[in-house]
This record gives sequence, C-alpha cells and structure tokens, in this order.
Amino acid sequence: MTEPVFVALLIADRVISEDNGKKGIIGTFTQFNALQFPARFPPWFVYAAVTNLVDDHSFSLNMVNDETQQVVFSAAGQFKVDQPRKVVELVVPMLNVVFPAPGTYNLLFNVDGAQIGSRLLEAAKVEAPQHPGMPGQPFGPQPGPRTDGN
Repeated sequence: MTEPVFVALLIADRVISEDNGKKGIIGTFTQFNALQFPARFPPWFVYAAVTNLVDDHSFSLNMVNDETQQVVFSAAGQFKVDQPRKVVELVVPMLNVVFPAPGTYNLLFNVDGAQIGSRLLEAAKVEAPQHPGMPGQPFGPQPGPRTDGN
C-alpha cells in the first residue's frame, strides 16, 4: 500500500465547486473572535487535499481543544481514487460547531485511521468595540467572527 501524501488543509468562509471541477476557496482565516464563550459561529468549511492513493479509503476530520484534548467536532466519510497521481479534494462543512472556551484548537486530518495532517485554529475572546463619546455602549454591529490571524 502506498503512503498518502498530504497536500492541503485550509479553513475558509466558503468553498465553491465550479462546473469545471475547480474549487474556489474564499475567505481563508486562522482565528475566530467571540464576545463570550461558549461560542457558535456561522457555517464555515475545511478544504482538505491528499494524493498518492488508489482504491477505496476513509477519512476523518477532528477538531480538538489543545488544552483539554476535548473533541469538539468530528466528521468522517469515504472516497475512491482511480489514479494514484490524482489529487483528491474534500470539502467538509463545519455546521453548528461550538467552541467551549477561548484557546487553540487543532484540526486533525486522518486517512484510513492515520493522521496525515493538522492545522491550528485560534478562538479568541474580544471586547465589544466602544462608540467614541459614549463610553460603555457597543458601536454598530458586533465584530466579525473571523480574522486572518495576521
């Protein structure tokens, strides 16, 4: 059996599958921001890619709190590969994921039960922005849930 080759693991607002087979990965990020925890965010997506495989395989994606080792999200599925050089692209919708506390979360990508890749994701507690001249009052809509981490 050949060893899988990890190609990519991206976190994004959206992943679009085009009619020509291309994927559009929109709004990549590495951090969520929340006013309070536990926190739940709008749907987001994980794009994973792997190559150097043939035949039927299983995959899983687990999101684990780095401090407590609590698994806060898990997804699994199957895929079939007919050509070993083909890059298999998997898109996992992340729906109703609850972050129990601020901190670092590790996305673990597994093929056939073996971890082949991972990615860190931060969940940060932020203060509500203040309106100039009106101390203590929130200003406008709440800040967006994600940043680019830079």
